[in-house]
Amino acid sequence: MKIASSRTKQLPKDTVDKAAQKAAIDIGLVLGTMLILKYALLSVETLWTYAGPISLLSALAVASWRLRKSGESWVDLGLKRLPSWRKTLVWTFVALVLTTAAGILLESVISSALGDVAAQAAPSKSGRFAGLPGNTAAFVYWLAVAWIIGGFTEEMLFRGLLITRFETLFSRIPFGLVIAIIMPAVLFGQQHYYYQGIGGAFATGGVALVSGILYVFFKRNLWPLTLSHGLANTVGLTLIYTGLQPAT
Repeated sequence: MKIASSRTKQLPKDTVDKAAQKAAIDIGLVLGTMLILKYALLSVETLWTYAGPISLLSALAVASWRLRKSGESWVDLGLKRLPSWRKTLVWTFVALVLTTAAGILLESVISSALGDVAAQAAPSKSGRFAGLPGNTAAFVYWLAVAWIIGGFTEEMLFRGLLITRFETLFSRIPFGLVIAIIMPAVLFGQQHYYYQGIGGAFATGGVALVSGILYVFFKRNLWPLTLSHGLANTVGLTLIYTGLQPAT
């Protein structure tokens, strides 16, 4: 189902419609798996900290199955051969700076603008990293999660798969690519609300929006985003581990 929106106008209507139907099924199966599993696990007190990783890995398995079924692979969606190392490092640095700036700016603006509303809309779960400060074993565990789940799985799903599928789904309407970038960003922010609150949801949504734009700008190569995401998570976890940032 390798049909980009820029090409669909040249394709027969029934071909475009079939591609859109397949895209809708992919989106439904992946998001359904992710959301159902996540909110089921969030309801179990002893398992809620694993809700994100388990639901995302399960969604990744479903996505991989759907890709194989349509004759595609993750290479087609962005895990392709790296450009030159120099270009990769530059792109990674650009992504790290822009996404970090977007996250910090949005969280600050939302917290200031909403004031008491932001305080009242507190996260439903807290203490996810309570055991991290000074705990080396926990630090190693969360670093693994940061790279496997944050760096790879989230980028593969929210940028690689969902942007591509939403683009196909909205290929027959104006600004389809814009909508395809915005939709996963909104979902990404919403998925972080349960432990980061409304400020964190807007911040991560903003990061996802910038990442989506960069994904297209980087010619659909996921490596710079994967590396920058993993690095950003590593910095954040290190600050908590060393006590330079409060654990939440």
